[in-house]
Formats: sequence, structure tokens, C-alpha cells
Amino acid sequence: MTKKTVSLIVKLVVTVAILVFLFSKVDFSTKGFRDTLINIDLPIYLFSLFGVVIVLGIKSYRWKLLVANEGFEYKPYRAFGAYMSSDAIGIVTPGRIGEIARLYYVRQETPIPFIQAFKTIVSDRIFDFSMLGWFGISGITFYFKVLGDLSGFVYVLLVLVALVLLYATGMAFLGIVIRKKWLSRWQVPEFIYDCFRAVTGKNRLKMWAITIIAYVAYFFFSWLILHSLKVKTGLSDVAFIMSIMSLSTIIPISIAGFGTREATLVALFSFYDLSAETAVSFSLLHFTAFFLWGGIIGLFYWLTMPISLKQIKEDSIGLLDLLKFKPKG
Repeated sequence: MTKKTVSLIVKLVVTVAILVFLFSKVDFSTKGFRDTLINIDLPIYLFSLFGVVIVLGIKSYRWKLLVANEGFEYKPYRAFGAYMSSDAIGIVTPGRIGEIARLYYVRQETPIPFIQAFKTIVSDRIFDFSMLGWFGISGITFYFKVLGDLSGFVYVLLVLVALVLLYATGMAFLGIVIRKKWLSRWQVPEFIYDCFRAVTGKNRLKMWAITIIAYVAYFFFSWLILHSLKVKTGLSDVAFIMSIMSLSTIIPISIAGFGTREATLVALFSFYDLSAETAVSFSLLHFTAFFLWGGIIGLFYWLTMPISLKQIKEDSIGLLDLLKFKPKG
């Protein structure tokens, strides 16, 4: 039995175990679940299916700018196709690492070197993790009233200040590290520093604006899915819920995030006195709209934009080279 097969079996067992534990601990009615789905506002839900294309389209433009910052031109529609294709691959890979497939697309179509291409992928993910971390931490501290009975807006502002200070401190620390002679031959610290510098350097305001627009769109279309279930809640609440949920599914302990996603949503929906049936219904509808539907569209691009196996092998060697020490002199 291969290591990949063992990993799949372990994740399947973990997924089932989480779901069994969840449904044994909450008051869940299969009839209530069925009725919730039957009574969905179908036109609103169908409109939400545009969300994944719009959100990933906006993000793909941000990635195009990151590639341009490295001095290489990548056509917007090709960047969009690569983004959709890699997103489909990311759904079925641990921690969505399959999204690194974008590296191969841009390397096939531009003369960008491996390290610079890989940097654009990492920097692109830093934007996303920063947004999810911002609203996710804000949501957690808000729900548990870590700083008292303050409004959600105040928590968002306080966490933003903390993250900006963390960024500034982290960049200063990395700047000191890469200047140390005993680390000068190790490429990883300098690579990490360059990735964050891409986020805080050239075109940063434009790319942060694009990131905010992308996540406002993501939260809005997620809000539409809730609205289709006849759940009335604010967009800020949805931002907290979706950010925490997205962070929870990054941990690669189950298949496609099943189990962890439902458990997280059941816990978060309880703050709004929403039933477990509503939480699970929303989980399935959201997965269908953003992951399954997005995956189908991405599969189309994947089939029409095949990846060069030769390029994959070459870049795999390049990734290992990144971990090596630079030659002396």
C-alpha cells in the first residue's frame, strides 16, 4: 500500500469520525435538514454561482500584477485560466497546495525564472491569508468577547492595527536575519523576505485594494447563499463566519475540508441561534457553489490548458534547489 493511499484512508477515517462525533453531539433532524434544502430560494442561490468566477477573476488579476512586478507580462485571460485550473486541483490536494500548478502555467508561457515565479504564488497566498487572518481573528475575539463587549467594527480595527504592527516587526526582523553573515548562504530567509516585500512594495495599494474587493465579493456571494436559506444576517457577520471557516479547512486533516467545515459552521451558527440543519445546509450549498462548481469550470480550463510534465520535473528540482545553500564565493 502506497503512502498516498494510506494518507487518503486516514483522511477518510478522520472525516467520518468528525462527522459522526458532530452529529452525535448536536440536535440534528434529517427531516429539518431536508425541509431546509427544499425551501431554498433557488433563483438567489443560482445567482450566487457567479461568485466563484468573479472572485477568482479578481484574484487572477492581482496575480497578473505580481508577475508584472517581476518584469514579465502575462495575459489576463491566461492568468484567469491558470487560476481556475489550479483552484480545481487545489480542492483535492492537502491544504490546497495544488494551487501551485499556476507556477507551471506561467513558466510555460513566459521566460520568468523559477524562483521569481514561485515568489508570485507565495505572495499571492500571503494576501489571502492576511485577509482571512484579519477577519478570522476579529471574529474569534468578537464572539468570545476577548476585549469586552465591543462592537465587531472595533474588533476589526484593533486586529488590523495589530496585524500592521506584526507586519512591520516581521519585516524588520527578516531584514536583520538576511544580513547575518552566517545565514547569507541560506536562500530561504531571503526568499521569504522577498515574498513579503512584494506584498508591501510596488503596487501594494492597488493589490491590497483588489484583495479587499475580492473578499467583499466573496462575503457578498456567501451572504446570498445564506439569504437563499431565508437567513437574515449582516455582511460583517458573514465575513467573520467565512474567514474562520476558511481558516479551519486549510488544515489538511480531512477530505476536501468535510467535517471540519461543518463542525466550524455549527459552532459559529450557534452564536446566532441558527440550527445545525441550517449550518450543514449552508455548508453543502457553499461547497457546491464555490468548490464543486468552481472545480468543474477549473476542470474545463485544465483540460484545455494541459501542463507540461517536463516543466513540472524541472521545477520540482528548482524547488529543492531553493532549500540548498548558495555556493561559496
